[in-house]
Amino acid sequence: MYTLLIADDEADERNLIRFLLNDFKDVFHILEAPNGRDALELLTDNHVDVLLSDIQMPFLNGIELVSQIKENNPDIEVLFFSGYDDFSYVKAALSLKAVNYILKPVDPVEFHKLLTEIVERLDSHKIEFSKSEKYIETQFHDIVHEIPAENTSPVSIDNTTNLLLHNIETAIKMKQPEQLSVQIHSLLDKYADIPNLSHIYIRHVCTTLLKMLLSTLPTQSDEDLQNVAKEVYCFRHFSDIVKLIEHYLSLVINQFRQEQNASNYAIYQVEQYIQMHYGEDLTLNTLADLVYLNPNYLSNVFVQVTGCTLNKYIKQIRMEKAQELLLNTNMKVTDISQAIGYPNASYFCKSFQKLFGTTPEQFRRGDQKS
Repeated sequence: MYTLLIADDEADERNLIRFLLNDFKDVFHILEAPNGRDALELLTDNHVDVLLSDIQMPFLNGIELVSQIKENNPDIEVLFFSGYDDFSYVKAALSLKAVNYILKPVDPVEFHKLLTEIVERLDSHKIEFSKSEKYIETQFHDIVHEIPAENTSPVSIDNTTNLLLHNIETAIKMKQPEQLSVQIHSLLDKYADIPNLSHIYIRHVCTTLLKMLLSTLPTQSDEDLQNVAKEVYCFRHFSDIVKLIEHYLSLVINQFRQEQNASNYAIYQVEQYIQMHYGEDLTLNTLADLVYLNPNYLSNVFVQVTGCTLNKYIKQIRMEKAQELLLNTNMKVTDISQAIGYPNASYFCKSFQKLFGTTPEQFRRGDQKS
């Protein structure tokens, strides 16, 4: 059963409309409002499928009323009626995509014809929605697992879309927020204005995309993914799906940027530690534990942030300290080797010569090669 609201400030007119709706008594649950303000309240508190509204009403006229409700209920069917044969009202009604505009006194035959068309439209929406529900029941298990291969997917995705999804997956793995945004918007633009494309196909693509985004967020569960997927299959407008994707894209981008900031600070801490403890045994695991990161992740991020490997950076700091000690102290080379973290003096001398092109003793005497 659908909900219908009659909004008219004249009780006799509302009674007449109720009488004309007798043929639809098993179709509509009927609400009434004596003015635009009360009608707006009913529309806000209830899901109304059909609005039959007079143009001229106290507080809010029909045009103003529909202007306010269309944003939150864009699918509502609207039928205006009025005693004023005024083209400006007709033009305003059409701009709001009203079903039609009937002059008072209402012609019963014309009214019945228009209401029948409205019911047919509502039923067609309901059938389409039921198909979506049936689809999600039979195919939803594919959504909560890994993205199916092209030949096994319940919906065959075209090559261009597959490439975009692959690029999105890569951007997620590489934690590249700018590239992720570009690829997702390219995908959304691709489907923004394609007429006659299966709504099931679009929903499948968008749900696949949302699975990628949600799997990136540590706070999201399989249940969250299922709820989001159901939302996608309940939306009637592509713009609503886009808003949902934009929301989760924003969450993922914010997470990536927070991780980048945290990673930069972690690298700074590691650099400071190395500069203060260069003479100690500096293993990857020791440094990773220091900043609570996985060793492999620290190694990769260190290269991304500094442009060199962790081992190369440690060697660079140690050799710089060795140069200082050689020039500013009388320490033996073997003692300097121990002081900067090289227990084997021979290995230290070979590493020093390979890096600077001269031995530690030659460097101390000023025999460095130019």
